[in-house]
Amino acid sequence: MSSRLKANLDRLHHAYGILRQHENQIDSAARLLGFFKNELNVAIKGNPDFFHEKFETLTIDDSRRIKEFAFAKRFSAEMPRIFLLEIYGATREAQNALLKLFEEPEEGNHFFLVVPSFDILLPTLRSRLSFTNPIPSLVSDKDSVSVPNDAMKVFLKSSIKDKIAFVDALAADISDGKKAKHEALSFINDLEKTLYQHQKRNIPALEAIARARTYMNDRGPSIKMLLEYAILNL
Repeated sequence: MSSRLKANLDRLHHAYGILRQHENQIDSAARLLGFFKNELNVAIKGNPDFFHEKFETLTIDDSRRIKEFAFAKRFSAEMPRIFLLEIYGATREAQNALLKLFEEPEEGNHFFLVVPSFDILLPTLRSRLSFTNPIPSLVSDKDSVSVPNDAMKVFLKSSIKDKIAFVDALAADISDGKKAKHEALSFINDLEKTLYQHQKRNIPALEAIARARTYMNDRGPSIKMLLEYAILNL
């Protein structure tokens, strides 16, 4: 193992929480893949010690599969086992199942959880993650600059009838499979960001949005009801 590779591995935390963000059309996950390949010398294709998956909703079965892989013997004792988990939503059961894995990590295992919002993670799971970015080119949640969403500002000024019609159409598209569930979460996040920028004192609305986002991670939630609940509390 080269001295450079050893130095890079030694400074790695066992589990990172990383906000999914785009910079010059390259998102956080893509930058991580480049980091693994160029800085850690980890093969990202055909490598039995590299686990990369996207989860619309991380389930208890997904967590069990991840744990089984994490506790298996590594193919190469010198190289790390990397988990790149792109998670758009996760059930409580799935997250609780991973707690011990992150609390008592196997030597050589490194987890990178890329999420659209840290709020989708339970506080107990967040407490086990490092939010210090492993590579400088990744923008952290703290350092990110919010850009006002003009479309969302127009949405907030529309009538309650139009707001409900919009979210009902979004929910219907998700139910029909025309759009992914995480698009509802992205809408909630954009709504919260814009509302906070322009109506910081609207605490009840911000709390309603946070509550709706939390329940979106439950098994089989009614996206339509949650979106309507958030809108009716604006």
